[in-house]
Amino acid sequence: LDPKKDIDGLTTYNIGLVTAGKGGFAPCTAKACMAILNHYNIPLEGKHVVVVGRSQVIGKPVALMALAAHGTVTMCHSRTSDLVEQVKRGDIIIAAAGRAHMITANMIKPGAVVIDVGINELDGKTVGDVDYDAVKDIASAITPVPGGVGSVTTTMMLEAVYEAYHA
Repeated sequence: LDPKKDIDGLTTYNIGLVTAGKGGFAPCTAKACMAILNHYNIPLEGKHVVVVGRSQVIGKPVALMALAAHGTVTMCHSRTSDLVEQVKRGDIIIAAAGRAHMITANMIKPGAVVIDVGINELDGKTVGDVDYDAVKDIASAITPVPGGVGSVTTTMMLEAVYEAYHA
């Protein structure tokens, strides 16, 4: 795949550019997380950003993007032994582990911003990695599932298609 046409940033070349902070196509879902934070004027500089999930498509790239925005980043995953304590320290939590309701109310400090990237099925309903109903009154802002990050991901993909076409 020609890296100039790799709109979701999956080639080694684009991963290298994103890692080095030198542009390239970043994965659209990771870009969507950052776009949401930017749209709502939520700065990452000086903030503790906790990323739950370590995938090549979301977790790792969004952690690198948060670092580039001068956030202090902690990466966690489903096997992090002190997950509750790690997440609770976050000013901004990006949940992308792929486990329904993995992030619960006792893990969120009051006023934290929560970006829920998860898409899971639970009892016949689409839910995120965050227990939305339990967390919404604790967090200062939270993205819903469905209707949150996924919608913005589509926009990021369309922008990337346009950019690739003109490359």
